[in-house]
Formats: sequence, structure tokens, C-alpha cells
Amino acid sequence: MSGYYFVTRHSFLFLYPTFTKVLYMFNRRFLRIKVLHALYAFHQDEQPNRNTHERNLTKSLEKAYELYVFLMGMPAAFRNFISIELETQKNKYIPVPSLITPLEALYNNKAIILLENNPQLIDACKYNHVVWNNTKDLFKQLLAFLKKNEAFAKYAQKSEHTFFEDKAILTEMFETFVAESEAFENYLEERFMNWEDDQVLVYGQVLKTVAALKEGMTGHLIVSDNTSSEDEQFLKDLYLRTLNNESELTELISAKTKNWDSDRLALIDLLLMRMALSEILYFPSIPVKVSINEYLELAKMYSTPNSHGFINGVLDKVHQELKKDNKLNKAGRGLVE
Repeated sequence: MSGYYFVTRHSFLFLYPTFTKVLYMFNRRFLRIKVLHALYAFHQDEQPNRNTHERNLTKSLEKAYELYVFLMGMPAAFRNFISIELETQKNKYIPVPSLITPLEALYNNKAIILLENNPQLIDACKYNHVVWNNTKDLFKQLLAFLKKNEAFAKYAQKSEHTFFEDKAILTEMFETFVAESEAFENYLEERFMNWEDDQVLVYGQVLKTVAALKEGMTGHLIVSDNTSSEDEQFLKDLYLRTLNNESELTELISAKTKNWDSDRLALIDLLLMRMALSEILYFPSIPVKVSINEYLELAKMYSTPNSHGFINGVLDKVHQELKKDNKLNKAGRGLVE
């Protein structure tokens, strides 16, 4: 994936520590991406308002968590659809066992039942107003997909299943149909604007949650909506330090790109280098190599094919100069060069 098309469609900016949820499930790369979005939006705005940008980023993070809860609520909604289909098949004048058996297997799936009855998930769905409506056609496609799935075919042949087997089928639903189906993608697009920005992270967290299911679980199940103060502080510091020290960071970059006018540099590349140098200079607990490697990975995701090598060269030169001038403030075991 290259180019800048997806960051121009949003207006994400800084998040202050007043929000009440979300960051517990987010890793550092995701937070870096959110800051990148925020900085890009700030520089694209002709008259940027920090309060407006703050609210936008808060909403974007909250939407990511809501998407997670929404997806975790899908199995229960699907089971409700299955119950109706099962009743319909059983009430036919001549019931067909080959049609009833797979429906019963899904309806009695212990992993799905565990999710459906979990108090924490029920409360999270209520709080986030999760409603799976107009799903008949969607769930018909999911059922048809499962019937063609080799793993499900073997599963449906058995009259009884272990919890592990039930959980494996639930994982199969998420890994294949939910993650790859165009119909499911269209369904989410109608309900979550710009959901594609968060889908990889959220799907990954959903799969982790399913993998952690244990038979008989009644308490803590889904990812907590409590904030991680460390991540919250990282997000705040990275955004503010990059923005507030923009002139200094740009000067360091310009010194190593004398053949390039800073105005000619792609904004995404410039922002990635500023963020990387911000971490190198102002985050003593993060190793320099970690920061550089992270932003090189983000360059592969967000910028042009040639940007990776260009950014790597500039950051390496600046790093060596800062090291030579003893301007690196790294503390802790393994961080002092």
C-alpha cells in the first residue's frame, strides 16, 4: 500500500488525558499512526483548531474500540439468526436432517454461547449501542460460506463437540468470512465511517480475545476499556513534542537534505522523520534503533516506494551527528550507545 490517499480523508488530532477508554488495546505502532494522522490533518487545515482536532482524535480512538465491541457482539447476533433458521427447518412438513445438523452445531456452539451470556460483553454492547440489524442477507451468506468450508463440514458431522472445537469454528468465522468477505466489508462501511483504518488492529484483537476463551468463563472477557496511563502519556508527548519542536526537527532534517528544499519534501515523509527524531531526542526510554525501524515500517505503509531508503538515509545521518555531539539522552540498560 502506498500513497497518501487514506490520511487525507480524516481529521485526527491530539487527544488529551480526559478521555475515558480505548488505549488499553492499542499498541505503540497504532498510537504512532494516530499521531501521524493527527499531524497530517493539522498541516492540511488552513486554520487549525487544536480543540477541534483533539475531539476528532478522541472520536477516532473511541470508534476503534466500538468496532471491537461490535465485532465481539456478532456471534450472538448470528446465533439468534441460526435459532430462527433451525426452527424453520424443524417445522417443515418433512424435515431434512442434513440441513438441521449444521444449524444445531452452530446453535449449540459453547464458545458462542459463552460470548452471548458474558455480562461484561453485554454491558459493553449496551454502552456502545451495539445493534446488529438488517443482517438476514448477511448471515445467510455467512451460513452458506460455512457450509462450503472444509473445517466446518467435518465439524458439523459430529453430534457433540469439545469447547476447543467450538472455539476453532468461531475463529474460522472471524478469520475467513468476517475478515475477507466483501459483503461483511460493505456492512461495516455503512456503520463505521473510515473503519478500514482500524480493521487490522481490531481484527487482531478480536482473534486474541477468542483465543483466550476458556470454558466456564463468567468474568473478565473482552479487552478492558480502561486507559493505560503509559500509552496515554506516550500519545500526548509524541504529538506535542513533534508539533512544538517542529522548527528544530525540520532544521536537523534540512541539514542532511541540502539538495532538497524542505518545501519540496513530501509532507508524509517530513512528518515521519520529525516524529522519529522527536522520539530519538525526547524519549529517553525508547532505543534509537526501535524508533528508526518503526518509522521505516510506517514509510512502507504510508508513503512511496522510494521513501523508505530516503528516510533511512536521513535519519541515520542525523542520528550519527547527534551521537557525535553527545546530544542523545538515552537512559536505561541497553539504551546508552
